[in-house]
Amino acid sequence: MPWTTEQKIFIVEAYFRQRSIHAAQLQFKERFGCREFPVHSMIYRWVNKFRAHGTVHSPNRKDTHRQSHSGRPKSSRTPNNVAAVRDSVVHSPRKSVRRRSQELGINRKSVRRILIADFHMYPYRLQIKQKLTPDDMRKRVIMSQWFCDKINAVPDFLDNVWFSNEAHFLLSGLLNSNNNIFWGSTPPEHCLRYTL
Repeated sequence: MPWTTEQKIFIVEAYFRQRSIHAAQLQFKERFGCREFPVHSMIYRWVNKFRAHGTVHSPNRKDTHRQSHSGRPKSSRTPNNVAAVRDSVVHSPRKSVRRRSQELGINRKSVRRILIADFHMYPYRLQIKQKLTPDDMRKRVIMSQWFCDKINAVPDFLDNVWFSNEAHFLLSGLLNSNNNIFWGSTPPEHCLRYTL
């Protein structure tokens, strides 16, 4: 049940007078003539809020007496910050949001919000693909023809073939695809390629 400001103030004052939650609840029922009353945990929360902030309202709540929220920082999406993020992305689109926010001195969430909301950019993960040449196409056709001939010549050939999933082994070591991000409004044309 939503409690009014008057009810919150009354029960907090009653608690400070009586030093008892139960006594404050009884006075609340008598004063407002209702069967329901705030539970212990809610009264403790209002009392602690009053002790910490001097009000029963949430410190982030905007009202007629305050111009802005007291607990929430102001937005970092200023024209200067938007321009700084734009320049940063133009010079290095593969830089992470964390590194970009450290270099620009802007909150990481604000940088991400600027990239998505203002520039309609999204993080695209670069993919590793095999580089194919025209000679590879010819080799594939030869391999397919050999495979068909082998099946015709040996009826149980497929029973002796073992198929497995594809695996990539890189001579340069491990590659963390989570770090290979490209920020852009369209998927990047380029990708990391390697040859076998």
